[in-house]
Amino acid sequence: MLFFLRNPKLNPKLTAWLFEGIYSGDEGRRHLVAIRNMQPRGDDVFEHDHLYECLSILDSKAIGLLTYDSLLIAATSLLLTLFSKNPSAGDILIFTALILGGLASALCLYVIWIFWTGTADFEDSSELFMCLLSIRNRRTVAYRVAWVMSQFAMFFLILGVLLERA
Repeated sequence: MLFFLRNPKLNPKLTAWLFEGIYSGDEGRRHLVAIRNMQPRGDDVFEHDHLYECLSILDSKAIGLLTYDSLLIAATSLLLTLFSKNPSAGDILIFTALILGGLASALCLYVIWIFWTGTADFEDSSELFMCLLSIRNRRTVAYRVAWVMSQFAMFFLILGVLLERA
């Protein structure tokens, strides 16, 4: 199975996506040499470390939000099975909370996607920091949108339960 996945002739898009940052053999040696030969200039070390630290912070926050969303999705799913089979305004709000929680979870999964600095980046680091900054910017926006969706989901869940019980 792994041979099929790693064989670029059989499945090039899956190979590039799935095995990004995975090096072995000659590729692995070239990658290690590129890391060893990277000579930081001035604030390069700070920039690289700072941007990776920002990505790590986003990862940990997204994991916390993903846990929150998991509980929210579980609660909405349970409530939708308990309430009457005739759709009401409360049911619609709870279902909306379920959808928002699911979308927020998907955004959190995008935020925690693994990114490895590639061999070419180590060999020529001129664009590396702009790439890392771009990744940080996209993931920050995704996290913030997920956070807002999660808050709306909780609001709709509470409002839906109140309407259902009224």
